[in-house]
Amino acid sequence: MKRSIFLILCILCLGSCAEDPNTTEEQECGTHNGNTLYTGPKGGCYYYNSNENKTYVDRAECRC
Repeated sequence: MKRSIFLILCILCLGSCAEDPNTTEEQECGTHNGNTLYTGPKGGCYYYNSNENKTYVDRAECRC
């Protein structure tokens, strides 16, 4: 019984840990003041500022 529970927990952990949380799926979607706009996996529209931080803009500016 303990072995079955252990195997089930291992399988669940492998399934949930398979995705790399550091990967992003961003798509280029236009420009804003000379900066390339991106749309993130959740639909946010942003560009990277001079400090390499995301700066969000209105979604209407992205053309994806």
